[in-house]
Amino acid sequence: MSEDDLEFAPYLQSSIGAAIRSSTPNLPPDLAPTLQLSGPRGQRLPVQGTGLRMLGPEGVVGLDTRHITRVEPAPGSTEVEPNYLPCVEFDSPELPWLFTPARAADGRLRPWLLLIVVEAAGHAVQPGNPLPFVDVELALLPPLGDSWQWAHLQRPAGQRGPLISRLLCPRRLGPDTDYLACLVPAFQAGVTAGLSGGFTDVDQLGDAWPFPGQDVFRLPVYHHWGFRTGAEGDFEELATAVVPLGAAEAGPLGGRTVDITRPWLHGPPLDSGDPAGGRQTITVQGVLTLFAPPPGTATAAALENFRSRVAEHIGRGTETALAPPLYGGHPVAAAAVEPSAAGWLADLNLDPENRIAAALGADWVRQNQEFLMARAWEQVGAVREANRKRQEAAFCTRIAGSLHRRHLQTLTPAEIVEVAAPVGDRVRTDSGLPLRTELAVSPAPTALAGTALHRLLRRSGPVARRAALDGDSFARRTLSGALLPPLAVPLVTRPTVSPAVRGMDSDPLAARVDGALRSADTRRATGLLRTMSALAPAALANGFTAQAEAITAVLAPSVGQLAGAPQGFAGGAPDPAGLLAAEQLFDAPAVAPLVPGLAAALAAPPEGFGMTLPEPDTALTGSDGMGDDPGTLLLQYGVPVDPDGIKERLARALDPGPLLAARLADRVTLAGEPLVALPEQVADPVMACPDFPAAMALALKESEPDWFLPGSAAVPDDRAVLLKANGPFIAAFMVGANDELNREMRWREYPTDLRGSPFTHFWPRPDGLADIPPVHGWAPDGALGSHLALDADGLDVLLIRGRLVRRYPGLVVAAVPPAAVRRPDLDPDHWLAPVMVLPMDERTCAYAFQLPPGEQILDWWIVLAENGRRLRFGYDTAPGTGDGMQTWDDLNWERVQAGGFASLGAMPRPEPVEEREHPRVNGRPWNAADVARVTLQRPFRLLRSARSLIGEHP
Repeated sequence: MSEDDLEFAPYLQSSIGAAIRSSTPNLPPDLAPTLQLSGPRGQRLPVQGTGLRMLGPEGVVGLDTRHITRVEPAPGSTEVEPNYLPCVEFDSPELPWLFTPARAADGRLRPWLLLIVVEAAGHAVQPGNPLPFVDVELALLPPLGDSWQWAHLQRPAGQRGPLISRLLCPRRLGPDTDYLACLVPAFQAGVTAGLSGGFTDVDQLGDAWPFPGQDVFRLPVYHHWGFRTGAEGDFEELATAVVPLGAAEAGPLGGRTVDITRPWLHGPPLDSGDPAGGRQTITVQGVLTLFAPPPGTATAAALENFRSRVAEHIGRGTETALAPPLYGGHPVAAAAVEPSAAGWLADLNLDPENRIAAALGADWVRQNQEFLMARAWEQVGAVREANRKRQEAAFCTRIAGSLHRRHLQTLTPAEIVEVAAPVGDRVRTDSGLPLRTELAVSPAPTALAGTALHRLLRRSGPVARRAALDGDSFARRTLSGALLPPLAVPLVTRPTVSPAVRGMDSDPLAARVDGALRSADTRRATGLLRTMSALAPAALANGFTAQAEAITAVLAPSVGQLAGAPQGFAGGAPDPAGLLAAEQLFDAPAVAPLVPGLAAALAAPPEGFGMTLPEPDTALTGSDGMGDDPGTLLLQYGVPVDPDGIKERLARALDPGPLLAARLADRVTLAGEPLVALPEQVADPVMACPDFPAAMALALKESEPDWFLPGSAAVPDDRAVLLKANGPFIAAFMVGANDELNREMRWREYPTDLRGSPFTHFWPRPDGLADIPPVHGWAPDGALGSHLALDADGLDVLLIRGRLVRRYPGLVVAAVPPAAVRRPDLDPDHWLAPVMVLPMDERTCAYAFQLPPGEQILDWWIVLAENGRRLRFGYDTAPGTGDGMQTWDDLNWERVQAGGFASLGAMPRPEPVEEREHPRVNGRPWNAADVARVTLQRPFRLLRSARSLIGEHP
């Protein structure tokens, strides 16, 4: 919250308090009221009263702490920034000045109580009567003549309330110190009342301190709390101290160097092709890596020799012979890999860097095998039931698939339409239309979608024998439009708008006739919309693309208005599928207002429409077929259907495989979630397996932090660097963990075929989605890491290490697109928050961002901002950079400190540039509201270019 959101006032005093005669608080508070007496004939006589004694601080023996709404720092806080001023807030706006024995002068009024802060060591609050007390040295007490500076009122800008009052303590705090904050009286009368009791005449007037010859003062305490400061530096100072990691400092993050000169302990060294026989090393990256990691020293010949020797050793493995594991071999049913092979399996097993990552995953499983197997046995009942249902589904799929191939795929178009006719309203082909609807908008008779016509035209039936009819030939010819009925009725006709009936306003009969005509127009338009919305996808499915687009375009305005868009679909016409989805909106009340516009649009179709729209109440001339250009006659006879095409579409629609798979997926669950090992096809032999949704990134970070980010502990304090996720490492680690757990489950006689993927989550995503699909479904030709889901390898990670993270673990870190950086207010609505935050240790944190597709993190900016909107007052600790200040934000302790306390009795000179350009004082005396305004600490933001975080210039 900034000063623009708030308004401050220097004091609040009631009219009674403002009537006190003296502006000096060292005199008894009294007032002389003036009365005016009214007599007969309008006479008025003023009467001056004698001085009335008012109740001052001597009447206060306690403070109801319910009036205290907030204290800063909070009681018991640690790591408090020492450059901020402690404060206490009251819900009663007049309370700090309620018992002040004086009226205001020059806009200044001293409060009757103060907030002091002393070291907790040596300053214990002791019990007393009526109030507890504390003994404080004079050097630790603020000057009472300046107390008017540290009490003010606040309200939201432009509003009447709520009003709160606040006291600040102007003492400069030290680092790493326990402090005691106390509310104490500011006048001697209040001290006497708090120590000995109130409501008595108090002879001691004046301030509570100082007194000549007295160095320690006993003060009653109305309220107190404790806190501890931390090291020097607030958010602004610590965030500004964070700089990009230098090139020389980034060396440890380049990865871990591994010597592969002699891969086997007693074996020969690799054939490197180097006459000097130098050491062969590789640089193994972790989960997070630099944008440009350093290469290793291993030669291409050495790496090729490693591939050959590892492939040879893996190939020697049998059920009785021990060999290096083939990671990922069981899920894809592979027992060996060739040195020249390509794809993820070869990348994983023949590259030493990837084998190390897979071995780390396997090693983590071995370290936690007892815990993992205990969780796996808890799921075994559901796993066995899931596998039984899958076996049943696979058996049914094979039987139904065989029946489908032998009995449905061999049918003629007429026969398969006859088979599907009883469920014609439910079976949808690739066109998106039910079979009955697709036949209704074709030249074929609608009876073709029923069983009666097929029974009448069966091959051995009396009609077929006498008329020498072939039912299949009849279906083919009518579907394709080669055979038309003798007196065909147009499929759709042009909508019309009937003229208004004369006299309908006065004649009830005329009004009923006009309503009937309007109803007929609406019914005709509704039928046209429904029919043409089915014609468009049918035309698209049967190769009439231009006609489908023309129909869709001409109906788009009307359909768009039905869908809620006043001007139709924005950005052009919907696709035919969208037109079909809007069919449910076509009812008479909704269509009635659209009839005039629809009639006008179809009265003169747009150029290129290419189809003839018949007039209403007309019959088509007799024709044997639709001719050589059937596209122009779609609106008259319907869409010609390719008989073989509809046969194939119906065969696919009636395929039982997808239906059984969907039913299995709906029935088989484990712990309320779908089994991660469910296959895409029911016939897939992969068995179900237990599910471990824990994020493996956290497991690796806890067990092997040097492999999560090699060298992270060597990063100096107050550094930031931009990293990226290492996709091949992540994929290799996950495959290794899955492979080892499958082996452990087989060893312990758990029901498994070694092909499942119990681990599919790597990152701790808030949405809980998996980062890899089941390994057995990975495309064999894909590179290692290309199968990661949800851009698990496309994360950009900002690593920050130092005092900022330690003191402010909840700081706001966000990515800002280039366009938003140009906005003057740097609107947070355009910031991109990290998808996850990974604390590495108490001083190091990683923030992972997932940018929109096509965006590059190097073009973006990174913002560091304070988290929270707490109101805080204080001054910067950084030394001044000269005599002048640009804004009040440049005000620091160096400019305001006097004797261990801040003092702003007058505007600091020279005033900031912003004050000179936009003056707020304008010659009036400096008051507490001005002090609050310049002391308020605004939330700090720091903006850095992402390129600067990898060592490039922005």
